[in-house]
Amino acid sequence: MTLDYTLSPQMLATAFPFHLVINHDLQIIQTGTAIQRLYSQSLVGSLLTDRFSAERPPIDLTWDTLKKHTKSLFILRSLHHDIQLKGQIILADSDELLFFLGSLWVDDVSSLTTIGIKLKDFAIHDPTIDYLFLRKTTDTSLQEVKKLTEELIFQQTQLQQALVVKDNLAKIAKSQANRLEDALKNLQQAQSQLVQTEKMSSLGQMVAGVAHEINNPVSFIHGNLKFAREYIEDLLQLVALYRQKYPASDPDIEAFCEQIEFDFLIDDLPQMMQSMYLGTDRIRNIVASLRVFSRLDEAEHKSVNIHDGLDSTLLLLKHRLNATSDRPEIQVIHQYGELPNVECYAGQLNQVFMNILSNAIDALNSWDELQSSPPQIQIKTSVDTPETILIEIADTGIGIPETERSRLFDPFFTTKPIGQGTGLGLSISYQIVVEKHGGRLWCESAVNQGTTFFIQLPQVLGVMKRDYSLTKQLELTQ
Repeated sequence: MTLDYTLSPQMLATAFPFHLVINHDLQIIQTGTAIQRLYSQSLVGSLLTDRFSAERPPIDLTWDTLKKHTKSLFILRSLHHDIQLKGQIILADSDELLFFLGSLWVDDVSSLTTIGIKLKDFAIHDPTIDYLFLRKTTDTSLQEVKKLTEELIFQQTQLQQALVVKDNLAKIAKSQANRLEDALKNLQQAQSQLVQTEKMSSLGQMVAGVAHEINNPVSFIHGNLKFAREYIEDLLQLVALYRQKYPASDPDIEAFCEQIEFDFLIDDLPQMMQSMYLGTDRIRNIVASLRVFSRLDEAEHKSVNIHDGLDSTLLLLKHRLNATSDRPEIQVIHQYGELPNVECYAGQLNQVFMNILSNAIDALNSWDELQSSPPQIQIKTSVDTPETILIEIADTGIGIPETERSRLFDPFFTTKPIGQGTGLGLSISYQIVVEKHGGRLWCESAVNQGTTFFIQLPQVLGVMKRDYSLTKQLELTQ
């Protein structure tokens, strides 16, 4: 029994609802199910040039030009409707037919209604659906943020009115004014943390979306660079063979070789291709780190490798580790132990790492040549107890005085200049570690001896139950 691996016209029309099949005379002989509904008259039998023009590449639509650009990205614009199709031209094995395999190019779900297309008309494998859902989710998030901002402005107005009332009542009842002031601080803290949480949520969605959009074209370029390098090497070998077999060259050829510095080109071209390959590989690593850092495509909490979160955070902060005019490059020393996977809220825990490492870099920016130790960050992980792991992040900065260390995790407390810190980073980090994960977060520091932050986490959520308020008081007095 011989298996037939070809697609019937009906199956092709379903798999690629926006496809076109064109014969040697540029006559459309078959269309997808979705694109035909956009036209009152059948596209079959009409000429491609009567229906579409080429936006990209900017070429005349002839059989020969289409064949020459079968590896190009095509954007076809309808001459009778405000739509564009994006895809690729493929030449059939018979060399008598051209297949345009693509999709409707839109950037907004609302525009589908105008042209009479629904999301279900797209093929399941079509990435346009993913993009439209991402846009729709982003628009919804922006509307929610706008609504939240309006609510916060309204609450801020109420707070300002409460301040006026507090000042008027302070002369009459000092105790009542004090209670009102405490309530005001709690409300202000809750508002600031809500804004910070919403901001990080929106940022995480944006990071995941950008990483996804960058990953596709970069992966395409990275994969093709390998073949491009092989093709170039083959061409250079062919040229070398020609020079060997026919050493007596034409004077015009010799003059042109000198004009383009042919010998230098032969030496430099492979190196340039290697540099491009390394560059795309670097971008792919950054995209992978962005996806690990955002963790939006995973469950709210799951078992993860803590080292992956630390490494992705360091990669995102790599530009801040480079040498500046005031200090040499910050060295990062890893002392990773053998850790089991830890059940946690990975995205929130990565934010803790980001806050603590950013503070360490800020402290090292004040480094001067009189200090005995070079600017350095040391990250150490270990199994602390059978139920817990310990993460230590130490820097060789100027240290933190005891008077400031006791307030380090208080909301709105910061040692940075005005405009450079909100005082919420360590406070939110404390809530994530202690209240969200049931762990411990504390700091040990001395002036001119550096600072070390300790993060103790349970290997399984819910193991370390405690009274959080009492624990915080004990840790801050250590």
